Amino acid sequence: MNPRVRLRPEVLRRLHADAERRRIRQSQESPIRPEVSPIYPSSVYTFDDLDAIQAYYEHGHTSDAYVYRRNGHPNERPVEAYIAALEGAEAAVLCSSGMAAIAQTCFALLHPGDHVIATKHLYGGTYAFFEQTLCTWGVDISYVDLNDTLSLRKALRPETRMVYAETIANPLLQVCALPDVAAFARRHSLQLVVDNTFATPLLARPLEHGATLSLHSLTKFLNGHSDVIGGAVTGDRDTVEKVRKFSVMFGGTLSPFDAWLTERGLQTFALRFSKQCETAHFLANVLANQAAVRTVYYPGREDDPSHALANHVFHGGYGAMVSFDLHGGYEAANALVRNLSTIRLAPSLGGLHTTLSHPALTSHRAYSQNEREGLGITDGLLRLSVGCEEYEQLESELTQAFEPLNAVIKQQQAH
Repeated sequence: MNPRVRLRPEVLRRLHADAERRRIRQSQESPIRPEVSPIYPSSVYTFDDLDAIQAYYEHGHTSDAYVYRRNGHPNERPVEAYIAALEGAEAAVLCSSGMAAIAQTCFALLHPGDHVIATKHLYGGTYAFFEQTLCTWGVDISYVDLNDTLSLRKALRPETRMVYAETIANPLLQVCALPDVAAFARRHSLQLVVDNTFATPLLARPLEHGATLSLHSLTKFLNGHSDVIGGAVTGDRDTVEKVRKFSVMFGGTLSPFDAWLTERGLQTFALRFSKQCETAHFLANVLANQAAVRTVYYPGREDDPSHALANHVFHGGYGAMVSFDLHGGYEAANALVRNLSTIRLAPSLGGLHTTLSHPALTSHRAYSQNEREGLGITDGLLRLSVGCEEYEQLESELTQAFEPLNAVIKQQQAH
């Protein structure tokens, strides 16, 4: 079993200090303080006079004033502070989705004619945005193995401005060599943007390794209840404010209700994710013992190619995602899904309940079949997002579901 994932003491102290400052401000306004933050659904805010409006626009987002929901609202401030503390960042901005966070970051930092070096192990939605939007806007993109120093050097051009990485790749869970990639970016004065959704700040904090920005889909582990679509961008204040300007301009800001739900989810994030990581480690070994499983992808297993790197990059634990490739391809994957009861087929991840997804049909549908096969994403690949159920329950369900598939493989081997 992997070690428990815990919040670092300095992060806890900062989070508690931020919460106490909010309580003090509230106590100055009223002697009655709600235990749970209220929701501010207003689309617009009023001012006493013209001077107040002028003061707002002079101080911008650094003030406690609000003008229009798209520009900011009271529900986003505590969430931004919380996520910034988790990542060890100066600032954070919330976005209407993980893809909004990625898109607004790229538009804030890139211009037509620029070049990006991106990991070839890329989430399908990001790949679609790069190919269908960034490229047509005039940005050129090279997809390489970021852990291969020679490939990085070959991809470098005079117009290269950014390296784009994922801490843990979706869906084969390769771990990025963040210290080495960050050193390369620093040597060549490049922005390093890292999607940290799968790892979360409890496993890795890319900014500590030298990343410019760390991005999240709040939809996944940080909120963790399958009821929010949201994103976040963290980093130094000046760069985050560049992203915020595009977020406001494009209308890609998070709603008050989604921010409120995310604040609720963050309160149990460390507890949930720690349990999910432990159970995922256990289930990865269960899956490896199934005759119908060709390959298990999980950085916590000693036979995984990313295991040594994960030990170097991660704080503790190896994540809550497990992918596995089945003998028998699409038909075997379909049969397994049908054999399961509480583990449902769902094209997302990070929720309280364990789910399966089929990357070739969902998250990586934007890739051609040849491209998917080149990356190792077969029609028999399934991605398991481990929830908060007891691992004995999940082991029992998976073992029973595999029995018919295992019997077929054993029969074929006997002949």
